Amino acid sequence: MIRPRASRMRRERPLDSKSRNARLDADGMAGKIEGFPAQLRSGGIISAEAVQRIEPHRPRALIVLGMGGSAIAGDLLRVLADREGAVPVHVVRHYEPPSWITPEDFLVFSSYSGETEETLTAYRALEALGARALVLASGGTLAQRAQADGVPVALLPAGFPPRAALGYSFSALAHVAHHLGVLPDAEERLERTAKALDKASIAFSPDVIESRNPAKQLAIQLKGHPIVLVADKRTAEPVAWRWKGQFNENSKHLAWVSVLPEMNHNEVDGFVNPGGVVGRLAAVLLRDPGDHPRIVRRFDWLSAYLRKRKIHVETVMLEGDDPMVRLLWGVTCGDFVSYYLALLNGVDPSALPGVTALKRALGK
Repeated sequence: MIRPRASRMRRERPLDSKSRNARLDADGMAGKIEGFPAQLRSGGIISAEAVQRIEPHRPRALIVLGMGGSAIAGDLLRVLADREGAVPVHVVRHYEPPSWITPEDFLVFSSYSGETEETLTAYRALEALGARALVLASGGTLAQRAQADGVPVALLPAGFPPRAALGYSFSALAHVAHHLGVLPDAEERLERTAKALDKASIAFSPDVIESRNPAKQLAIQLKGHPIVLVADKRTAEPVAWRWKGQFNENSKHLAWVSVLPEMNHNEVDGFVNPGGVVGRLAAVLLRDPGDHPRIVRRFDWLSAYLRKRKIHVETVMLEGDDPMVRLLWGVTCGDFVSYYLALLNGVDPSALPGVTALKRALGK
């Protein structure tokens, strides 16, 4: 939960200016973020034809191969499988797949554009393995190659930045995982999650003024600070990675992830030097009601410890009565915060000048 802060002045603030926001967000990122619950409800339809072609027996492991916004769905599924599934889920972000993959595994090649070179390279490397597989894409070379090879393709709706199509990719992946016996439930659980996110999207909406909008208020608190996102590895780690990616891409803002309990064994002693940098940091502690009791103690200690070092600390408690709800509530919350931080930074939340420049350079 993020608690709204008291408003100090009765005047329109930048985040409440519809004209300013429309100018910065010409491509409508706000609408895409608000559409996340509707995307979750589409996964059954998107994956239905592909699922019918997949033998339903349980694999040794489910492996998601992808990058960036196309891989985060796998991270979310991995945490759910770790806590309640019968099959491990692994996420591979590289050109070279690990050598331990076998024909008994199920492979999901996830590339929204269908042109991600790392995923295409991994697909070619694993073609001869003979493992059951699925492609998640909106089209492109990967979908064409899969269709020619007889590999099922779950076609995602086109026209989105990959990071803004997470609802589609996660929902489709969840239905596939349920079909394979990796995840115990999908359809009803996704609907419950979508209903919870409908309420969250209303609370965080651009139409809700700053004095009543906790996502806007958190963005204001984070402006001007490099951000470290801390989460329990077993519960909210993928939420932290999603926030990081959204701060980087939407907000054009520096952020990184540290996970508990590991960061307590090393990084805590790094918040000393350089002194001029440490004092400018902000830490967001992403906490889950299901965190281990000793992780709860570590969070409490860490909050006080960082404040003593003049680091600005914010705590976000993930909301919901189910781990899937809490994970995706955390995603929605972070998406809105990153959107408002983009507006405060005066940048277009849809543009990716760095990524585009790199792809152009590699294309040469």
